[in-house]
Amino acid sequence: MDKTIKKVLDLQKTDYQIDSRLVKKGSIFFALKGERTDGHLYLKDVAKKGAKLAIIDKSFIVDEQGLDLELLRVKDVLEFLQELAKEVLTKSPAKIIGVTGSSGKTTTKEFIYALLKSKFRVSKTLKSFNSKAGLPIAILNMDKNVDFLVLEMAMDEAGEIEKLIKIAKPDIALITQIATFAGDLGSQDVLAEAKKEIFIDKKTKIKLINKRLKKLKAFQNENYLTYSIEDKTADFYLDIKDLDFYEEGKKYAIENLPFKETHLLENVLAAISICRIAGVKFESILKKLNTLKAYDMRFEKVLIENVLFIKDYYNGNPDATIAALKNLPQTKGKKIAILGSHRSYGKLSKKVHEKIVLEAKKYADEILCIGEEFENIENIKNYSNLEDVAKDLKKIMKKDDVVLIKGSRFLKMEKIFGFLN
Repeated sequence: MDKTIKKVLDLQKTDYQIDSRLVKKGSIFFALKGERTDGHLYLKDVAKKGAKLAIIDKSFIVDEQGLDLELLRVKDVLEFLQELAKEVLTKSPAKIIGVTGSSGKTTTKEFIYALLKSKFRVSKTLKSFNSKAGLPIAILNMDKNVDFLVLEMAMDEAGEIEKLIKIAKPDIALITQIATFAGDLGSQDVLAEAKKEIFIDKKTKIKLINKRLKKLKAFQNENYLTYSIEDKTADFYLDIKDLDFYEEGKKYAIENLPFKETHLLENVLAAISICRIAGVKFESILKKLNTLKAYDMRFEKVLIENVLFIKDYYNGNPDATIAALKNLPQTKGKKIAILGSHRSYGKLSKKVHEKIVLEAKKYADEILCIGEEFENIENIKNYSNLEDVAKDLKKIMKKDDVVLIKGSRFLKMEKIFGFLN
């Protein structure tokens, strides 16, 4: 074991942070360099909060005079963080469940955790700690003396998931969806190959995918376990009309499900499938099903003054936006869609946003768009800020309406509620 890694692991139990705002007394802080800021600039702040140790780049020059904080210099802070997480997992008895996909991965991860707890001791990555920095920091902070670790894995570029599974090799791996529009990666096939990296380690014996993915070239020449709410030939099939679950031809009746929306039901089915693979009895799963809730800012329903708001703006892609539109609940009033734009689609941007608007017109009575990517699309109401969206929304919104607020995190669409008061 590397001496510097051993030094950190030999410290008394503490918590680990990459965000200086979360540091408390006794924390170990990793000074990461990001696109927007540099953790090295916050060493005085973390020292004042009582951090025990800061891991910094060995080339960074810092005035240590008056800095009440032990510093550990390493060649690369991110690599050190990843190696540290990898090392602590070698001592964990837990089996690892890895979850990825273009959409639905956080919700599915939460559902797996909730259902798996009916039989096993389980830990999970918190919120969306799923990146090359977020995943290892989540691993360091979670209880690893459990039966299962449920880890969400995300990517911004090809090869990133392969790096994540070098940190945490899944025993069971799942892919929920592959986006139709692949953004910077160029094509759906390239995106599929990148997501498929979650299966490449020899330790991963169980590989589960949404059966819809079998249509893609990347998944046609290998054997996978599959789940579906559409195809009865899948290994795990949910009849969403009769509420029957099928596994290897055997039928299990379900009295009730916590959701009606098809994209959430797919997430539920994926979680049930993982739990059955892990050995949870169906009777135990049934007892927990109705405790499942939509995760924060992911098709979360809130009734405000007789108007049903659907908060779905943690993150998104065009497919997720269209799925949300298709799953708008029936209402006595109007269906209003407030749609945020999507970045990283380059030359395809206009085509992507035209497709979203075309689909929105099928399911919504009123459409309010925000973001420069919608600017060149005809016959829509487009806005440059949420305050103006809120002003018009207040004019058209009435009792019994449904308002979908759907967008990516960079738009911070939750702020619209501050302008509605």
